[in-house]
Amino acid sequence: MARRQLKHIKKKPLIVICSEGGKKSSEYYYFRNYASRDLRIQFSTGNSTDPKGMLEDLIKYINNEDIKSEDNVRIFLVLDTDLSNQRIEEIEKIEDQCFENNIEIITSSPTFEIWYLVHYRNNKLRFGTSKEVKKELEKINGTYNETMDMYRIIKDKTNEARTVAQSFEQQAINNHEELLTTNPHTGVYKILDAIDEFNEKND
Repeated sequence: MARRQLKHIKKKPLIVICSEGGKKSSEYYYFRNYASRDLRIQFSTGNSTDPKGMLEDLIKYINNEDIKSEDNVRIFLVLDTDLSNQRIEEIEKIEDQCFENNIEIITSSPTFEIWYLVHYRNNKLRFGTSKEVKKELEKINGTYNETMDMYRIIKDKTNEARTVAQSFEQQAINNHEELLTTNPHTGVYKILDAIDEFNEKND
């Protein structure tokens, strides 16, 4: 009797995101909207809040979930600089280990919510603390908290926001500045670029 061949099931492309707060973070409530029948979005587990601890949690998740066996996967560690020299130094210390594990670091300064603000304007975005950024969002929207589904509010302005975010990085390059110390900046658009690339492959 001939052996029945096992049918290889091709998995959908995968985006893995590690952010402070996990599934209780603003990053989770934003990026979950990009999951579709053709793209998986997963958030790593763990309770760490420092860059080194978050990376360790992410690597543990990658190993437990056998992420390395995936054919089409991008892995992102999403970090705020908090305009803290100590935190920036902590981020710099894990860059080599991230590279070795095919993990891409995405930073925002002072906080992830600056990504939301670039949907509304491209100037007067220099804030001294993360709390000031969130207060500004509250002023614009009438209310704001980290569990809000901001995606639905800002999605129509995302292309413009990507252009603004890219301009911050280009300006830092032109001024010979280190991106990590640039205020403001946000690399969130790079995750959207990865999502677009996977979606285009499925078209």
